[in-house]
Amino acid sequence: MVIDSSVLVSNANKLDKCINKNKKQDKKGKQLSNIIERKVKKEKHKHEKPRSRDGTLKECKRLFKEGASPEVLTKLEESLREQEKYHRYYVQCFLPVLGEVIERSKRISNETKNQVISEITKSCLSRYNEQDSGYGSDFEDEMNGISDSDSDFEDRINGISDSDNDQLLNAIQNGNNRKFRKYLKDCTNVSGITDKKGNNILHLIASLKKKQKLKFLDTLIKIANEKNLVQLVDSENQEGKTPFQVALINKIKKGKHDSHTIQDNDNTLKFLAKLLKYGAKLSLPTEDLEKLSKKQNEYYLKFLEKLAERKPEIKTKVEEVIAHTINTPDSNDNYQLHLAIKDNDKERFEELLQKGADISLKDTDGNNALHLIVLELKQKRKFEFSNIILNVSKEEEKEYLKAQFKKAINAENTAKQTPLHQLFQHIKEKNENRSCTDKKFEKTNRYKALKLFLQNGADITAQDKEGNNILHDTALLKGEQKISCLKLISSLVKEKKISEDQLSKAINTINGEGRTPLQVALIKKAEKGNHLSQMKTIFDPEKKHDNTTKFCAKLLEVGADSRSLKLKDQEFHTEKYYCTLRHLENYSKTPQEGKVKAKKLRKKLEEKYNVRTFSKKCQRILHKTGNGFKAAWKCIDPGRRASILLSITVATTIITMVTLSCFQGQIAIGAALPIIAITGVVCLIVTLGLSGIRKHMKELITDQQTSKDNLPTATQPENVTEQQNLANNSAEQEVQRSSNQLEHTESPATKMNDISISRQLYGLINKPSSLAL
Repeated sequence: MVIDSSVLVSNANKLDKCINKNKKQDKKGKQLSNIIERKVKKEKHKHEKPRSRDGTLKECKRLFKEGASPEVLTKLEESLREQEKYHRYYVQCFLPVLGEVIERSKRISNETKNQVISEITKSCLSRYNEQDSGYGSDFEDEMNGISDSDSDFEDRINGISDSDNDQLLNAIQNGNNRKFRKYLKDCTNVSGITDKKGNNILHLIASLKKKQKLKFLDTLIKIANEKNLVQLVDSENQEGKTPFQVALINKIKKGKHDSHTIQDNDNTLKFLAKLLKYGAKLSLPTEDLEKLSKKQNEYYLKFLEKLAERKPEIKTKVEEVIAHTINTPDSNDNYQLHLAIKDNDKERFEELLQKGADISLKDTDGNNALHLIVLELKQKRKFEFSNIILNVSKEEEKEYLKAQFKKAINAENTAKQTPLHQLFQHIKEKNENRSCTDKKFEKTNRYKALKLFLQNGADITAQDKEGNNILHDTALLKGEQKISCLKLISSLVKEKKISEDQLSKAINTINGEGRTPLQVALIKKAEKGNHLSQMKTIFDPEKKHDNTTKFCAKLLEVGADSRSLKLKDQEFHTEKYYCTLRHLENYSKTPQEGKVKAKKLRKKLEEKYNVRTFSKKCQRILHKTGNGFKAAWKCIDPGRRASILLSITVATTIITMVTLSCFQGQIAIGAALPIIAITGVVCLIVTLGLSGIRKHMKELITDQQTSKDNLPTATQPENVTEQQNLANNSAEQEVQRSSNQLEHTESPATKMNDISISRQLYGLINKPSSLAL
């Protein structure tokens, strides 16, 4: 067999060409794959779908023209399946636009076009089989550079059925207004067309973005009759949402808003305004409102306000919807009014009140707006925010706020505390701080807030979980604050802001421990002192009455039961309790009934514990000393009585000054007693004087000697004895008369002591052994 060499050469050349062509195709295919992959995996795309003038699309056209294999598209789709984000963009955004560009190209052969479109269709159908496909564009048709006819290609790759209803729904999803118009004209039951989720054609239009929803709505309004439009607007899908609500929720939940200010040319705003003409409902379902965040809620309110500006006839309805929205908790169970308080935003707080915020609504802890004002705000903000509520309530059509305030001020939280209880808790905490106690309480913001609460319906009889009302809490305050609070309440009773029945009930209410406010104050005082069983003498210097005495006297004055002065528990029978009773007994503003009861209780304590005050001890000593001086006065030389009286006066003055200094705390008791003793001794020595005593003794000796000379020796002892007895009897009679004068104040023991002193003095003067000296 003869082989033609020329044929072999020709075949070899053809083989080389094929090899070179395949190599070239592989090279172009690799370039195509790399270019598309870089485009798809780009972190951020300027547009959701690439434009027809996109550089990557131009490179793809060139490579296909130069022989790149269309199979690269299918292989790339398979490689991206594990990367959901990139795969979705590749299939849904890139390939449809690439198919349009290739199909319109005049430089690519029809065979290549068919191959490319076939590969794109395979890739898109693989995605379509996994989930429903819908490529509604977010961009305007003119921005994408694609005409209405261009979407015919998308129809083919998405597998739209031949059913007119399905074609109509798919035309909306694909953003094809031309086809939508075409199928809508042929549709006989516009309001009856729905998808699997119950969405009608207006629900789907509401889900389109930007100008697309307006274009489709205008088409629908031109073709459909008004009856069908009303039915479409009122229709709800399976989630219970109307088309109006679908569009509004999509707008609110949009990832980012360009500005918090809603522009007049906003597409959604225009769309919703047109729906309102056909009776659309403004409000959102409560479950959707509760899912909104704080910022989304604020945006929703601003959007509604802007809608009311555009449609003045719905202003009243919008205001109702805004009020409903404000009074619905957000996704974190927070009310907008509560957030304004926590953020210390006074302007926002007032704005929400103007829009209908309800101050009586409670959070998860049972706290309403007034609870939070007391808990969250500091210093003057408590008063300012509370005052804002009352100022707004004075405006027209806001009178309901007054009723809300009265309801909120007496509402209990989960801890059974009203806002008034929490305010007093804050006052007590500040009361423990010495720097706060030193300030004039009436000038503080705490006092202003308290006065505002009491003037506007706060119930002073309300009890917390421990059974304490406001007067129980007041009794625990330090210093003059307890008196200031009680005076405030008393003045408001006179002004008829608080009823007398309320005050009477609050004063005599017992708490969980069975104590009235008066007893709470007494126990608070009693706890500071030593028990009476450990004391015999109580040092109670005379000074102005303390705040507890004034507070208790005021309680008794305004109706407290005097029987509450009695503390049955012996644990509280202390020197402080005893002194308080004594002060109440002597305080001029204590009612007579209270004085009598205090005196009776004081005496019982004295008898039970056998105690006396230091002042009474001093009085007893002075009485004994006085009686001794009276008895000794008889033994003093009459000629020296003037000088002696002067000495006694000086000594008494010194003793009195020392005693007063001791009572005022200027001299300690230990230093005062020796001074008094020394002064008394010096006074006694100066008063009696040794020369006077000797002179008196000499006179007695002369008298006795004369008696001895005139009487017989045998009878002399008897006469001396009679004379001594006579002198003793005279001294005893004199002392007896002095004792009788003080009988109503002195005990028998005191009288015997006085007689004993007189006898000792007289015996000292008349003792026989003295004469011998």
